[in-house]
Amino acid sequence: MSKNLSWKMLSEETIIKDPWIELRASTCLLPTGLTISPFYVNHLPDFAVVVAVTPDPERKVILVRQYRHGVEKVLLELPAGCIEVGENPKDAATRELLEETGYKAGHMEFMFQIAPNATNCTSYAQCYLAWAAEQVEAQHLDETESLEVVILESSEVRRLLREGGFEQAVHVAALYRAMELGAL
Repeated sequence: MSKNLSWKMLSEETIIKDPWIELRASTCLLPTGLTISPFYVNHLPDFAVVVAVTPDPERKVILVRQYRHGVEKVLLELPAGCIEVGENPKDAATRELLEETGYKAGHMEFMFQIAPNATNCTSYAQCYLAWAAEQVEAQHLDETESLEVVILESSEVRRLLREGGFEQAVHVAALYRAMELGAL
């Protein structure tokens, strides 16, 4: 018989809510009888992450470089962004790729859903593989975005993966899955 490991939420209060964060404080009863209060959870929207590769035979990877204030440095990443309320995740992945890079996929394939921080965050990353991506227009960045497009050979992306050149855990997982699928 399986042991009950779930916590029971006794109460919850929103501490702060704005366009960037919705932090709630919960009072939780653990299966052991211990009560934790407060336990903070950030309620964030799901987001789309895209591994985009150009058509064969060159098969290059479209990446972005941008500043991330949480780690206070510029990171090499995959195109990604929040899924709007009511938006289909695949449509969000297509939109984010186009906005951030100007590229559009010939075919968008769902790879997986992953929780980046299941301990205290509600969001999931919806990860897609954009096959045969080609540039169709210029970037259309949001006013809060400042990033540059970086296009690398698949062999260079694999080298960077091995050497820790990507720091976002979800992006690393998506790149390894794309490798498994033969995209890199």
